[in-house]
Amino acid sequence: MSVKQLVYWAARLLGIAAILFISIFALDVFEPGKPLHEVALALFMHLLPSLVLVAILALAWRVEWLGGMLFVTAGLLPLALLSNPSWVNLMLGGPFVLAGLLFLASHFLHHRDMPGERQR
Repeated sequence: MSVKQLVYWAARLLGIAAILFISIFALDVFEPGKPLHEVALALFMHLLPSLVLVAILALAWRVEWLGGMLFVTAGLLPLALLSNPSWVNLMLGGPFVLAGLLFLASHFLHHRDMPGERQR
């Protein structure tokens, strides 16, 4: 497996794994005796960030540079918006920053040596 392929798949697999990790936190909506419609609404609300991240992943799969930038941004948001201890915010956002950097690296590795492409 070449470095290009390794970076290509590492970005995607890390993105999937990070979204699954964040989605696990939605399971706290299940409580005994809670009505189904309340559970369904709470589950939807808790999974909204995961749905947005899935959309970013789908975009990143096709447009790596844009998805990479969006993943980095999404990974930095916990540091700016949440009042958790820094280590918690890094645990939540770090995998998305890393996935975003891997998407950006994959983009530049695939477009570095293409003839006809303008060098920046």
